[in-house]
Amino acid sequence: MNVGIVSLDIRQRETAEEIWALQHPAYRLEAALIGVSDLPPLRDTIQSLQECGETFLGYRDSQGDLVGAVSCEKEKLEHYTICRLMVHPEHLRQGIGSLLMVRLLSEKPRNATWTVTAEVRNLPAIALYERFDFIRQETFKPIPSIEMLRLVRAPHSS
Repeated sequence: MNVGIVSLDIRQRETAEEIWALQHPAYRLEAALIGVSDLPPLRDTIQSLQECGETFLGYRDSQGDLVGAVSCEKEKLEHYTICRLMVHPEHLRQGIGSLLMVRLLSEKPRNATWTVTAEVRNLPAIALYERFDFIRQETFKPIPSIEMLRLVRAPHSS
């Protein structure tokens, strides 16, 4: 049994089901934190996850349960976007998000530029990204009740 960080193939139905089962409690917690009940990740289906085209890494606990995941997509040459980062609410504050970030960032070229967005009221997520050298760039409102913050991580030299 794999424990720790593993690559996940979202196209496999069983994997998509695991991610869906992790995503819902994680994003329900964020929805409660920011006071918005209808976050887009909560509308995902197993099929929409399988078709998202993102690359996923997961974190499995000692029982083999998927308790954390991060995904990204390549936007253009040496530019990646972190699409989602989630940790099951029962496993928060155990360093899982940081472990996933370290692994994700280390698997791509050092000269890559990274972008991520977080809701402005999601202070724990923003603090995590800032610990990994993401810098606040701009805010935007996709809908009136949500204000997103775009953060960018510039290329790191060797």
